[in-house]
Amino acid sequence: MKILSAQQLAEADQSTIDKNQITSNDLMEHIAKLIFDRIHQRLQGSPVPIKIFCGIGKNGGDGLALSRHMIQHGYHVTTYVTNYSKKRAPEFLFHYDKIKEVTKDWPILLSSEKDFPELHPQDIIIDAIFGTGINRPIDGWMAQLVHYLNKTPAFKLAIDMPSGLYANNSQDIDSPIIQAQHTFSFETP
Repeated sequence: MKILSAQQLAEADQSTIDKNQITSNDLMEHIAKLIFDRIHQRLQGSPVPIKIFCGIGKNGGDGLALSRHMIQHGYHVTTYVTNYSKKRAPEFLFHYDKIKEVTKDWPILLSSEKDFPELHPQDIIIDAIFGTGINRPIDGWMAQLVHYLNKTPAFKLAIDMPSGLYANNSQDIDSPIIQAQHTFSFETP
């Protein structure tokens, strides 16, 4: 089995984009559709509350695209954006704009601990906050959000890899990392 570094994963994505003559947004759309299909296969339209937590980078773009697919198919989705910086990836902005095509409910911005939503054991939480590019521990209110999400018994899914987990290095066992029960990864681990 090949396990790729963060740089190799980025190169694999770029190779896929180049070989298929698609955009990064097209690749995200394809990934979101694959994830949706797997979730839909299990849930079959069940009215379970789904809470998608999106960062403001490419991983957040994946989460927004997934949210749009789920909303289009009648799932009970609430989308949250972790508003921890003024910087936004172009892919995030693209999918943020597209979500308004399917709902009047814009994603809810989280900017501090006081914005954390109420969570319930029957929720499904989808982590699209940080992807493979994270290279330092999550801190501040974002670390508190990770701990808050981990405390709930709700089922947790991660896109690419659990937020807070480094792709290239080991880290302290007490680091804030989403404790996902399932992770959707693509190409290779």
